[in-house]
Amino acid sequence: MGSSNSKGSSSTSTEATTIRAVLRRVLRRVLRGARTPTSRDLLTGGLGGPPTAQSQTSVANAPNPYFDVETLLASVGSGAIAAVKGTWLVGLHKRGGRLSRRQDLPPEAFWSAGELRRVALALGDEFGVLFVALSYRWLTKEHPDPDGFHLGIVASVAELYLNPRGWTKYGLDHYSQLTAAFKKHGLGLPEFALFWDFASLHQPPRTDAEAKLFPKGLQNSNVWYGHAQTVVWMQSELPEGFAARMRASEPPLAETYEDSGWCYVEAAISAAIKPGFLRLDLAKRTERAMACAYGPGEPYEDDASMLARVCARRRPPPPSPETVRRLLQTEKRFTNSSDVSKVADLYATFFGKVTNVGELKFEGLEWGDADVVELCEVLPRFAALRTLDLSRNKIGPEGASALGEALKVNAVVTTLDLGWNKIGDSWNSIGDNGAKAIAEALKVNAVLTKLKLLGNNIGPEGAIAIAEALKVNAVLTKLELGYNSIGDDGAKAIAEALKVNAVMTTLDLGGDNIGVEGAKAIAQALKVNAVLTRLNIQVNNMGDAGKKAVQDAVKDRSGFVLEL
Repeated sequence: MGSSNSKGSSSTSTEATTIRAVLRRVLRRVLRGARTPTSRDLLTGGLGGPPTAQSQTSVANAPNPYFDVETLLASVGSGAIAAVKGTWLVGLHKRGGRLSRRQDLPPEAFWSAGELRRVALALGDEFGVLFVALSYRWLTKEHPDPDGFHLGIVASVAELYLNPRGWTKYGLDHYSQLTAAFKKHGLGLPEFALFWDFASLHQPPRTDAEAKLFPKGLQNSNVWYGHAQTVVWMQSELPEGFAARMRASEPPLAETYEDSGWCYVEAAISAAIKPGFLRLDLAKRTERAMACAYGPGEPYEDDASMLARVCARRRPPPPSPETVRRLLQTEKRFTNSSDVSKVADLYATFFGKVTNVGELKFEGLEWGDADVVELCEVLPRFAALRTLDLSRNKIGPEGASALGEALKVNAVVTTLDLGWNKIGDSWNSIGDNGAKAIAEALKVNAVLTKLKLLGNNIGPEGAIAIAEALKVNAVLTKLELGYNSIGDDGAKAIAEALKVNAVMTTLDLGGDNIGVEGAKAIAQALKVNAVLTRLNIQVNNMGDAGKKAVQDAVKDRSGFVLEL
């Protein structure tokens, strides 16, 4: 979101800084729509106002800056942003140094545009892990980190991110997303490109050339924060005594990272579409995680030894533009009150550019019912969304009910993953009531083709409700209901549904406490159903008789996959 001088600083002066003055001029021009965007503006993804009629064709044909690697590379190639080398930053901290403004740093502190392009393209679809954006509060008006408080924290996290040796647990080697990608593509020792505003944007005093590049760097920084594949580190921790100094300033300034208007917007932008483990709040780090691995580890792991898992938890759902505007107006603080409406407009424009995402992956964030209710309020805005992953959270019946209501009117989501939701120490999550809500949605939803409900403490009642829905649903082709407790009664209900369902091809009932009677009912259904091609019914209590019944039912069906 640009230099943190424009977000507010700890100075008690009410005079606008040079950076704020430049930013205000840029925002006025952009938000007024004073000129038609040039091709360079479109390429670099500036968060200006809506395109003019003259530029509509160019906008339609331009790559979306929040998904495309070229936008990130162009921000460095143009000179608007200088990308700091992660290894150099770690070395600076170890030498006891302090961060200097961009113009005073040595050339070896930065990536060259050519080298950054070479590595980014070599990483292929994993290019995003190369780009890291830092969001934080400036500690003074003149220097954001005069005593190295932020530097020490960021450098220690960077060292974990860069660790080429990884960390071994249970015989498995765990690497950060960065080191794993470098290993996979044979790129040698890992390195990353960091956006840190003080070191990445030209700071005052500026030459005429630097002054021209500065607003472009501000615009491009939003792409680093909001991009679907980049990494964002929110360094929200503040030194002791900072809040008291803010209270004593005149006028009083934001005492925390969360209360700062600019910091809040950076956090909101990074929460919109980014997969869970790419957005970390470093203030949530623990000694255990810092002593172990960056992670995030394997999908089935809920591991406090992985920094990426620990620091991703409790991230907020993507806020609507209306919510952001309201909070900016009523709760957040800016040094300059005139920034409020402009920043709210910036977020609204950004939000409009990213709602065409096809997949949202919010796995493992410890979201509860309230978070899902909040998410459902903005889901209709994501008109191109096909896959929604909410697995391994703490979603209960209320959250499942909210999703069920959303699915009744949603006409685009084809895959919903609610697997392995957990409350407390038990798998007591969406349960029967949540399953019933999802079942009601299945009766009217005409687009959902894959539903994953693994490990959700669904019993016979929930399974019976889902079975009734399957009798009338004409689109669901894959249902994962394994590792629940549907028992024989639930299995019998599913079997009755299979006799009339003409579309489902894959069914997972593994680990569902199904006995011999339930297995025999499934076997009878398979003799009638000619559509199902894959069945997982392993890890149950059906005994030899139950297993034989299922095997005999499909023994003459060529290509049928049976996991028994």
